[in-house]
Amino acid sequence: EAGAPVTAPYKKGDYRFAREKNCDLRLLDFETFGGFGRGVRKILRQAADQLSNKLSHAQHLDEVTWTTKNWHGLQMQRLSVVLHTAVAWQTVNELACGESGIVHGAECIAVLNGVA
Repeated sequence: EAGAPVTAPYKKGDYRFAREKNCDLRLLDFETFGGFGRGVRKILRQAADQLSNKLSHAQHLDEVTWTTKNWHGLQMQRLSVVLHTAVAWQTVNELACGESGIVHGAECIAVLNGVA
């Protein structure tokens, strides 16, 4: 069922340190084209509520764009940028030729455009 919670079986040794420290471990779903799973949206909403959905003075000075008006919007935007950057790097690395598998600069653009 779409949107249904997914649980993975516990395997001995997985995240052992975090489990020993009683950390809250959750599987979060991020879609390749920017969608956030229910768990991500819930955590962000809870965090925004804790902060009254207000930005700090430092965030106003250093991080806010004309499209962000509150803490929740800023975090959604930041997560989206990180997600898309990671997907772009993974795509470039998969398409790259050469021993290292990593390309940079103009070659990176050429690979993304299919001309390298």
